[in-house]
Amino acid sequence: YPQGAELYVCDLDGTHESRLTNNTCYDAEVSVSPDGRWVLFSRQLDGDLDLWRIRPDGTGETRITHTPDWEEGGAFYMPDGETILFRAWKRTDQEKQPKPMTIFTIRHDGTGLRRITDGEGTHWAPYPGPDGKWMAYTETFDDRPDHKPNFEIMLMDLETGRRTRVTTSPAFDGFPSLSPDGHTLLFTSSRGAPPGKHSFNLYLMDLRALRP
Repeated sequence: YPQGAELYVCDLDGTHESRLTNNTCYDAEVSVSPDGRWVLFSRQLDGDLDLWRIRPDGTGETRITHTPDWEEGGAFYMPDGETILFRAWKRTDQEKQPKPMTIFTIRHDGTGLRRITDGEGTHWAPYPGPDGKWMAYTETFDDRPDHKPNFEIMLMDLETGRRTRVTTSPAFDGFPSLSPDGHTLLFTSSRGAPPGKHSFNLYLMDLRALRP
């Protein structure tokens, strides 16, 4: 992780830039609460990656997680503005490839930690649905002809646990995000790339017949 990575805010046209953090830590993986009152990010402090929040004016910096055995990141606020969805891996799995990852939720005051996914596979890059009842995320499968990890996009009902696989390609499919109405999936894929090349493009998918 690049130490000294810092957080900034600015207008959408790049003006009125303001620096939020100023330290020698890794501060990155940023998202914003639905009401715009909090900036959510990951910070690596003394080798330990945890979730933090800060106000857009640089005040109110608060540590959310205190888990020396887990590395948290890729976090988003759920629509209620109180619950945070994120992925984490055990520090003992740091060197494994693909790295086993688990998806959790936690309240932004650090209470109510809840494990969402089970198993030893990679459950990664979660993104909340607009009603807070489901999410999109990336999961690895062993169904490629060469048996290399196959990254695919999944949907999951957070109330029932029901999972739906929405991509079926030997290419990399990952980093899902959702339109505000939940009808459209945006994701990154290497499909169409020449053999041996790691080139990526953005794809859209209509989810209305697939979503929970």
